[in-house]
Parts: sequence; structure tokens; C-alpha cells
Amino acid sequence: MAFAVATYAAFVYFRDLGDVTQAIMDVSRKNMLNAIRNENKLVACGLIGTAVAVALHYFYGAGIAWVTITFGIANVFMVGFPWVWVHVGLRNQQKTAHYYSIEEARDFVRGDESVIVIENNGEARAHSDYHIKRPHLAGTSEGLGGENVILTYCCMTHLATASSRRSRVRN
Repeated sequence: MAFAVATYAAFVYFRDLGDVTQAIMDVSRKNMLNAIRNENKLVACGLIGTAVAVALHYFYGAGIAWVTITFGIANVFMVGFPWVWVHVGLRNQQKTAHYYSIEEARDFVRGDESVIVIENNGEARAHSDYHIKRPHLAGTSEGLGGENVILTYCCMTHLATASSRRSRVRN
């Protein structure tokens, strides 16, 4: 029973936040938002349930060895891959983005391609849907309109949010 619950939770987490699965499976916006809101519960259920099932097998001989090993590895992967991707991979990519002037961008963006435009204090920047799909985050150390503005993008919903965190650095 622990493995069944753990595997279901791990699968839901992987399916809805794993990115790789979105290429081959339809993930509804409702399911994705539910996974985001319940991320910690899904991760805990997937990992704790797997640990309980493995411990029951190891200490008490419960279950079949190859099933325990197979589902244990699968569950850790289904939880670990999206977690690392969301919490490590996406956040690091924002520092390597390259930005081009409108004149330069004409060589990269088709005239019929949709873009997301953010504007701050009279300065604007456009990101095509195609180019913002990876890394889902965009921003530069120079900022936008004098502020550090970060754009987050969800390629499943085609929605973006721009935000600025104002902070004061003291020497």
C-alpha cells in the first residue's frame, strides 16, 4: 500500500511538473496548478512512502525484491528529476540569457511570431514564446528601466509575470 500511494504521488509530481512529460502527455492547467500548490506534499508522500516500503522489504521481507528495487528507483527519479529541474536548473539559466536590439532580433524572430513584451520606466523588452520556453525565466544584471526585472513564463498556459524585487545594498 505504501508503494502504491508513493508511486501515485511521484507520478503526479513528475507528470505535472517534470517538463519532459509535457512533450508527450497533455497536462491540464488545473493539474499543473494543483501540483504547484501541493508540491511539498507530493514530494513528501512520494519519498516517505517509498522509504517506508523499502524499509518494510529490507527489515521484514515484505514484497518482492525486484519490484521494490524497480519502484524505489522509479519513484526517486520521478520526484528527483522535476525537483532538481524546478529548483536548480531553471533558476540558474536566467544568468546566461542574451538580449538583442529590435534590429538584431528581426534576424531571430519571425514577423508572425507572438511575443511577450514587458515595459518598465519607459524601457521595453520582448520575448518570443519560442525563445522563452526555455529557461522560463528572463532578466539581466543590467535590469530593465533601472530595476532588476525578472520575467517568469509558463509554456503550458502561455502566461508570463514580470516582477521586480527592490533591495538596498549597504557597504
